[in-house]
Order: sequence, then structure tokens, then C-alpha cells
Amino acid sequence: MGQQLGPSAPKLTSWDLWRQFWADAYGKEVQTAATYSYTWLADQFGHLCIGIVADFLATLVSGAAIVKFGWSPELHYDTGLWPGLVLAVIGVSIWECSAYFSSVRQATGAFPLDTKLLRNNAVIAAVYMSLGAVLGFAFHLSAVPALAISAIVVVAAILLAPPWLRQKIIWQKASIPYLFRLADAAQTIGKKDAEEMLGLINRGGPRNDNPPFQVVIGGPIGSGRTSMAAGIGTEFAFAQNKVRYLSFGSLLEFAATATGHPFPDDPGPTTISYWPWSEAQVIIIDDVGPMIASNEPRRQANLARFTGLLKNDLKTIKDVLKQCHTVWVIGDLRPPLTSGTLAATLDDFAKQIAQYCGNQRDPLVIELGSPSPSIAPKGALLGSMRRAPQIATVSNVRTVGRSPN
Repeated sequence: MGQQLGPSAPKLTSWDLWRQFWADAYGKEVQTAATYSYTWLADQFGHLCIGIVADFLATLVSGAAIVKFGWSPELHYDTGLWPGLVLAVIGVSIWECSAYFSSVRQATGAFPLDTKLLRNNAVIAAVYMSLGAVLGFAFHLSAVPALAISAIVVVAAILLAPPWLRQKIIWQKASIPYLFRLADAAQTIGKKDAEEMLGLINRGGPRNDNPPFQVVIGGPIGSGRTSMAAGIGTEFAFAQNKVRYLSFGSLLEFAATATGHPFPDDPGPTTISYWPWSEAQVIIIDDVGPMIASNEPRRQANLARFTGLLKNDLKTIKDVLKQCHTVWVIGDLRPPLTSGTLAATLDDFAKQIAQYCGNQRDPLVIELGSPSPSIAPKGALLGSMRRAPQIATVSNVRTVGRSPN
């Protein structure tokens, strides 16, 4: 059978998980790029250690209390053994429960919070800390039961890891610059528009009943363009879709040397090996603005330059991009305090992109407003999302109708 061409869902075998685990566990982050899966592994080892320390402290406190109340004549290293284990498990569970509700409170409410994944994340952290507490409990026992319990803990820790490692690997192979959840976007974004965007994401990768769509993101520097793009990519990746993030310059370079499959690509660090962009279900194209910058008044030359790049420079990879969801981060290239018709400009960009990609579905335009540093946290997406076409220092989401051929 020949290799599948075009968008395909991520497939990670047990061997892939083992190779990533070995690269993360055996490699040194000062020599190679630290990965998200490495961070998760380090977190879980840390949780095990926290559980061990918690058990020793709880055992000591329980033993002291038992002696104080006269339930035991002397304090030994195992006096509070069973109460210490129970207290340690309860303590780490309360800690993770508190961390979960803290994260829920920090979510802005602009986009629905993925409470299921967040809750499961807190649960798995509490489980690993509880396993650490059981290890601490085993260290108080004689050799044979201690080894048996330790072996059971190790097996349980290994069996719990694969689903989480798979999720982390799928995300890191997308080459997204950082993890950003749309639930952390500014709360002034309209609920209906936020739900509509998540509806597109929840429908997953392109298929017969879900044709490819295009998203165009615009806004001034600091408005959260990359955060929005990273958020869309993160949501798709966490939903088990194959995502690839790359710059417009890299895409132009790949297209310039493309002669068909396999397409030119940058696989990234050996510890990660990015998904091939030509096989991604979602392609995020950042930094379009600098490639089409112009000093012409009101930036009217930008659209013509961009259209030329689509028709000529990206012609060789058109059939690939038209099969997948694409997110284009255009930006706002107007000088400060310059008036203009940014919304119309973004709409024109969106129409050209839709025509280039086959115009199977009306593109979605996301216009982000000027940042307000005094009230917004770093990386926040400011303003609101709405369908109104007028320009303001707010965010704006709308669909752009089909253009005549």
C-alpha cells in the first residue's frame, strides 16, 4: 500500500511512545530541546516524590499524636504508619482539588472551559502523589512487602502514563510556540461567536461531512494574534487532530522547492519530529504580515502582493492547503494613528484565501483590537467578538460571503 497523501489523523504506536519516553528520560535537556512530554514525565516523578515526603511527614505527625494521647508508649518510625498514609492521600487530594477550582476561577468565561480535561488532569496528579504516598508507606516495611508494594506502584504508574503521553506528544509535534487554551481568552468576547468557533473545532479535521474551512486573524501588535492562533491549534491538538504551525516564510520556502510528494519540510528537533505539514489536518500559518509589508499609503499594496504570492509562489502546494483547515495570521501593518478600512482589508484577504483554497466554506475573520496593558494580562485576547463590520478597538468575528469567480 502506498503512503497516504493529504490530511490524516495522528497515529502513535506503543513503539512511538516508548521512543519518546526514552528520548525524554535518557536525554539531557541541556543538550536537546526540552519537550512537553518530558515536562509531563518530570511532573509525575515530582508528584511521586511529593507523595513520599507527604507520607513521611504525615506518619511522623500521626505517630506523635498517637504517643501524646497515650495510644502508644513510645514513638517509633512506624508508629503512625496507617494513619499517616490515610492523611497523606487525603492531603494531596485536597491540594489538587484546590488547584482545580483555582484554575476554574481563572478561566475568563469567553470560551467554555474544558472542565473534563482539567478535572482529569487534577485527578491524575493526585493519583501519582497518592502512589508516592504508598511508596513512602512501603519504605516503612520489611524488605519483601516493601519490594512487592513498590513493584505494584511502578506498574500502576506506567499503565497510567500512555494516554497522557499520547496527548502531550500530539501537541508538541504540532510545533505550536506555546500552549494556550481559548478558555483563557478575554471575557469580553461574545459567547455566541466563541461557541461558534468551538463548534468548528469540535467538528474536528476535514472530511466529507466537514469540508475544510479558513480562518483569518488580524489585529495590531500585542492584540493576541499568535495567542489566538496557538489557542485554536491547541484545542485541535487536544482533540486528537494533527496540527502543524509554521511561518509564512517557511511555507514559501517549502513551496519554492516542492516537486510533489514527499514535500519539503522542517522536521524540527530530533526529540520531537514535527508532523509533516503536508499531512496535517490543521495548518496554522503565522507571520504573514512581514512578508507582504509595504510603505504604500493605507497599505493597499499588501493585498496585491499577497494575491500574487498565493497565485504564483504557493501554486505548487495549493492542492495540499485546499484539503485541510487553515489559519492565516495576517496582522495589522498600518502605522499608528493611521485611519483606514482594516475590516474591509481583512475581508479582502479572506476572500482571496477562500478562492485559493477552493472556497468550500465561507471563511471566518477574527479581528482583534488594540491591547490595553493596564487592565489585561500578558497574552490575553482583548475586546469582544461580533459580526458587525465596523472598526473599533475591540475584537470582531464574522464570516465572509463567497466571492464571484
